[in-house]
Amino acid sequence: MNKAKLITGIIAAAAVGAAIGVAYAPDKGSRTRGKVKRQMDDLSENVKGLAEAAKSKTVDTATDLYDQGKKTVNKAVDKIAGNINSVTA
Repeated sequence: MNKAKLITGIIAAAAVGAAIGVAYAPDKGSRTRGKVKRQMDDLSENVKGLAEAAKSKTVDTATDLYDQGKKTVNKAVDKIAGNINSVTA
C-alpha cells in the first residue's frame, strides 16, 4: 500500500508543479506548453517503470507462493498415501 501512496504523491506533486510552472512561466505559452509536455512525458515514463517493476515483483511473489503451496500439497499427499499404505499393508 505504501507504494501506491508514493506513486499517487509523485503524480500529485508533478501535477501541482506543472500548474505552478504554467502560472508563473516567463516564457511564451507555446514554449511553456512544450516544457510541460516534456515533463509530463517524463513523469509518464517514470510511472510506467514503477508499474512494470511492481507487476514483475507481484508475479514473482505469486509464482513463489504457488510453488510453495504446490510443495506443501505434494508433501501432504505423500504423507497421506504413506499412512494409507501402512494401514492397508
